[in-house]
Amino acid sequence: MYETINETIEVLVRFGTKTVAPTIFRWRNKVYKVKKVNLAHSGKVGEEEWYYFSVSDDANYFKLAFNSTTLKWYLDELYIDG
Repeated sequence: MYETINETIEVLVRFGTKTVAPTIFRWRNKVYKVKKVNLAHSGKVGEEEWYYFSVSDDANYFKLAFNSTTLKWYLDELYIDG
């Protein structure tokens, strides 16, 4: 099942030498641990640079988005198996 969410979230991020990866995020008072970053890419929306991360935990897939102008994270999309 696919659902568009578009809600702000809190994210804990790991910075590597050449990478950035979300590790944990909180949405609707529940904490999700990221098991895998499946895809990361960036793009412009108007003048704003956005960074997108397709991540998964043990049961779900999420599309997280970071707005580099406002410094806010969003849960854009949710995919649930089943």
